Amino acid sequence: MADILNCLCGSGLAYTACCEKYLNGSEQAETAQVLMRSRYSAYVAVQKDYLLRTWHESSRPSQLVLEQSDNLQWLGLTIIETERGEAEDKRGIVEFVASYTTSNGEQSLHERSYFVKEQGLWFYLSGEIKKVAHSSAGKTSRNAPCHCGSGKKFKRCCVDKNA
Repeated sequence: MADILNCLCGSGLAYTACCEKYLNGSEQAETAQVLMRSRYSAYVAVQKDYLLRTWHESSRPSQLVLEQSDNLQWLGLTIIETERGEAEDKRGIVEFVASYTTSNGEQSLHERSYFVKEQGLWFYLSGEIKKVAHSSAGKTSRNAPCHCGSGKKFKRCCVDKNA
């Protein structure tokens, strides 16, 4: 993982300055959004232990099966909205869209996630799926956020590279 230049969560920071310290356990997430971003990175990197460790005990599954296939490629994370969840809060909500491709084309997961802070640590509590979107013919919409994490629209970033 040390060779990853940009963090998997799309923050624009280097992986070593962003999610790596949370996934390796050297630091704890300060906010609900930071925990959500690190959990996204853990899904991409298939870090089951981190996902279970940051899942609240009241809703944590006994085991976690992550189906990683050669056909699954994570494209990016877009934070839609954050409610509370700052360092001084006890609860927080982060709404996001995670985009990925499979052999069935590009898809996205839109979720509203709920977090709780106990004894100074943030935990994922539960999530409400808003929608799972599928693109037609597996093509990325030109107006979608670019999957590379640049913050630009796809048509202004990677679409030019793929032309």
